[in-house]
Amino acid sequence: MSENPLRVNIEKLVYGGFGLTRYDGKALLVRFAAPRELVEVEIIKEKKDYAEGIVKKVVLPSKDRREAPCPYYGVCGGCQIQHLNYEAQLKVKKEILLENLYRIGKLKEVNYLGELPSEKEFNYRTRVQFKVQDKKLGFFKWDTRDVVDINECLLAHEEINALIPSLRKLVEAIPDLQEVHVNYSPTRDEFTLKLLTITHTDENLLKALKNEVLPEKVVGIGNYAKVGMSHVKRYAIGREHIFIDVGKWKFRVSMDSFFQVNYTLWERFLNEALEFSGSYRRAVDLHCGVGFFTIPLSEKGNFIEGADANPSAVKDAEYNARLNGMDNLAFSEATAYKFLKKRAGDVLDLVVLDPPRSGLLKEELELLIKNKPERIVYISCNPSTFARDLRILLRGGYELKGVKLIDNFPQTYHVESIALLEVKE
Repeated sequence: MSENPLRVNIEKLVYGGFGLTRYDGKALLVRFAAPRELVEVEIIKEKKDYAEGIVKKVVLPSKDRREAPCPYYGVCGGCQIQHLNYEAQLKVKKEILLENLYRIGKLKEVNYLGELPSEKEFNYRTRVQFKVQDKKLGFFKWDTRDVVDINECLLAHEEINALIPSLRKLVEAIPDLQEVHVNYSPTRDEFTLKLLTITHTDENLLKALKNEVLPEKVVGIGNYAKVGMSHVKRYAIGREHIFIDVGKWKFRVSMDSFFQVNYTLWERFLNEALEFSGSYRRAVDLHCGVGFFTIPLSEKGNFIEGADANPSAVKDAEYNARLNGMDNLAFSEATAYKFLKKRAGDVLDLVVLDPPRSGLLKEELELLIKNKPERIVYISCNPSTFARDLRILLRGGYELKGVKLIDNFPQTYHVESIALLEVKE
């Protein structure tokens, strides 16, 4: 760490929410900086190829800088760019997306179709994972596993924040509680809770807590063990799922299934995917989850298959197909690679991809290029792996028709996008 602050000009923001400048002949990544401002920085990490610093004083502020609304900002590690107004956040994310497409994807020109902003920059999350430590309920601090005790998270839906006093009673009653995962349906006003504990929690205790401490809108509680990166269910009390409505579509979402967290974008995000996809005869939706895209897409073609490695999500997807009265689709429990390998040689008009942040595997990209579906709709949550995959697909005979920014996570560095690729004529 430096003893004296270093005065630097910030060039721009890069992925991760860091301000970029130069220091001692290498890149310096600065937390809580804004583009084109003069700041005093304390160096907190020295690496061979780069250094990391934190703003100690803003000398000449950016016109886009604001006082962060959250009292925990800068301590809690959940948000990275809350010190920028929302318009500037969108601009920064656009620049990061296009810069990655240029630098990693080698694309000199991109048909950029604009941004799909969140309707709310705060209180948009319907899914929150609270950490518990020494009777504290909150989130990890920057760079540590210490928990910041919070009374409110500005990103969480108002109803989740209203539940926090009840969650604190769970913390008091369950000594080895590690995490509380809250899943909320704003369209049905109902919750499920996953409680991660070190040891088996007495089922009668949880039943009593559900009846006496929690509101009736908490329809189910699961007691889970944390095994590595996995969550193993011991038992559940009440209903293990909530129901969510998106336009005319209805979805069951179980405790172990994923659903898009920004409820203000559900319908518009879905419509973007439908518009990008066009019509088809046969299609595949990889990493399909509970069928968020698959089921509405089934209206637009003859037959669509969805695949996901999560067995809970696949069960929900099959249920949701019946719930919505759609019978021209099928779901499989399979990784994208396993599914593509099984379908090698099949004629596909459309493939929808929504991979994790690590992007597609090399083998998955090879199978896509070999099979050559007419259109690919790629939904990305990481601009660098998206640009990497895109470069390979373009070399394999595709062209990028357009890309749009989807701002699912205001106040954070996360950059989501949706892109349409078509086979070159």
